[in-house]
Parts: sequence; structure tokens; C-alpha cells
Amino acid sequence: MKTSSGLLVLVGSAVLLAACASVKPPAVRVAGIHFDGISLTGARVDVGLHIRNVNPEDLQIERFDYEVKLNGKVLGHGYQSDPLMLQGFKEDRVISRLDINLLRIPSAVKIALERDRVDAEVKGTFYVRDGSGLRKIKFGSRGNVDLNRGPSRDRRD
Repeated sequence: MKTSSGLLVLVGSAVLLAACASVKPPAVRVAGIHFDGISLTGARVDVGLHIRNVNPEDLQIERFDYEVKLNGKVLGHGYQSDPLMLQGFKEDRVISRLDINLLRIPSAVKIALERDRVDAEVKGTFYVRDGSGLRKIKFGSRGNVDLNRGPSRDRRD
């Protein structure tokens, strides 16, 4: 009986571990980038993100941080500290503020002024609720983004 109980606990633990390990990273897409102002110390940019849970289970994202590149050049780093609950197979939109270092502004502004659309890449880490702790899940995506519309007025391509 003792061996059966031990085997049952071992199999149960393996199944639980496999279920936790099988959580896929949510799909992230840059939906829009809106320059909100430039000052002496830097620039403010609103980044619209579409986040889709590709898992059947609900996903509690406690926070995330990310880096945005435009045409292969780092635009800046941002984060979202408000929790986001994504139901299974559902999508949500998030608008996040990205603060740009003054030293990066000339290149970023030049790109924005010369083109209506740019190649955007976002990479980052979701901090997902996993029981009583947090689990890090990496994400990343690339796409072509319209710089002339705000993230709240984005359209699907």
C-alpha cells in the first residue's frame, strides 16, 4: 500500500508539473505607436498591444516589461504594472506608456517623421500568477505598424 501511495503521488506530481509546463506564452502584437510629446528630458510614447491568450485556461498576468524596436533600432523600454486577467482563447488590448531616453530621440523621431509605417518588434517578459508565486514567460513578435494613428484607434490588419 505504501508503494502504491508513493507511486500515485509521483504520477500526480508529474501530471501537475506537465500541466504547468505546458502553458504557452500569450501572443502579442504591436497594434499602434503614438508619439505623445517630446521634452528636454525625453519623449513619451503610447504603445498599443494586442495580447491573446492561446491557452484554454484563464491566465492572470500580474505585470510585464518589454522593449520596442523600430526598424531594428531600440526605441525604448516599457512596463505595465496593472494586472490583466485573460480568459482562455480571449484577447485584450493594452495601452502602455514607453519613456524614451533623450539620447535615442533623434533616430526614433527621424524614423517616425520619414515613414508612415515601420517594422516594429516587441520582446519582453510576462509575470504570470502561478499558485502563490509568479512565473516568468518570455514573449516576442514582429510586425508592420502605422505610426500616424494612436493606439486606441488601431485597426486589424
